[in-house]
Amino acid sequence: MKKILAVLLSAMIVCAASGCASSSKSSSSKSGSSAAEESSQAETEAPHEATAPTANPAVSPDMEDTIKSHGFEGVIYAVKDGKPTASYASGKTENGSEITLDTSLPIGSVSKQFCAASILLLQEQGKLSVNDTLDKYYPDFAEGKKVSLHNLLSMRSGIPELTAESGINVTNENTEAENVAAIKKWLFSQPLAFEPDKDFAYTNTNYFLLSDIVEQVSGKKYIDFLRENFLAPLGMTHTGSIVELSKSPDWTQGNTFEKIDAQPGLTNGCGDLISNAADMTAWISALSSGKVISDDSYKAMTTDYSPDVHYGYGMYLNIEGGVGHYGAIGIYSAFDYVNTDKKLTLIAISNTIDPPAMTGAAGDLLTDLMQ
Repeated sequence: MKKILAVLLSAMIVCAASGCASSSKSSSSKSGSSAAEESSQAETEAPHEATAPTANPAVSPDMEDTIKSHGFEGVIYAVKDGKPTASYASGKTENGSEITLDTSLPIGSVSKQFCAASILLLQEQGKLSVNDTLDKYYPDFAEGKKVSLHNLLSMRSGIPELTAESGINVTNENTEAENVAAIKKWLFSQPLAFEPDKDFAYTNTNYFLLSDIVEQVSGKKYIDFLRENFLAPLGMTHTGSIVELSKSPDWTQGNTFEKIDAQPGLTNGCGDLISNAADMTAWISALSSGKVISDDSYKAMTTDYSPDVHYGYGMYLNIEGGVGHYGAIGIYSAFDYVNTDKKLTLIAISNTIDPPAMTGAAGDLLTDLMQ
């Protein structure tokens, strides 16, 4: 059996909680020009539909220094006041083709935002409540009456994490259904690490279970639910699950994603998505402006349930005045961010820097953008 833990790298909790601030930058002015087609919306609004960025690079001298200092290769894309303010693409995919602003890459735990939004949308539709306890969905789970969906969403459930030593029969040879069944069988035989809501523990299995509950309640495959409710309405045509996209090399510019090694079902809800700059910009802009879920739901998503680490529902809070998430899976690391006060979004995805390096790079990029 392959090491399960290797494909479920957690987001960088400590650095995220500190706001990712790095060393201060000089106050030189930005000189980046537009690198994408203008949105049809007003200039003061962020775009809500995925519009393919054009290929002209646009980064300030400070940002160029930041990129070089961190050895960053991949994609960086920022939009401010509805207009692209910085874009960058470099490096190669796993099969050797050039990375462009259109290239779709794995986003790791940034995927959790989609899962949290799915639960909140179903709550808006009256099909579930975040106060539901897990015994409603898993009657045979002995601890189910103690754990609510809110606990899962906020990483305060006490549900244990999968490890390489778990001894679960999760393999590439199994079907997704077989792997999901094996994971749930193991989870429901384990004691809780702590009483729900008594502590915070970043655990991928929280969101694995949430994606399974989305399927139970909606009657659809999780990725189909995402596509119907979020991806298609927002024009996110370059976003999908690792499993489906790794089987469609033409769609993903020949990228095989072999260096993820994600067994079917293992990353559901917690690290399963692949996306690109335009799609993720459309997503984070729409999510934060009431176009994906209601304002009340977004407020719940961005409420600080763990002030020691500043975590909401699939969102780290207090990051340079905004919110976002970090992701890591295999060789890939990612970061998405929105600051509604400054009307700023930032997407960064790399296949060359590790999670701690992405945390530092993200902090420096935000410093550059806010000068």
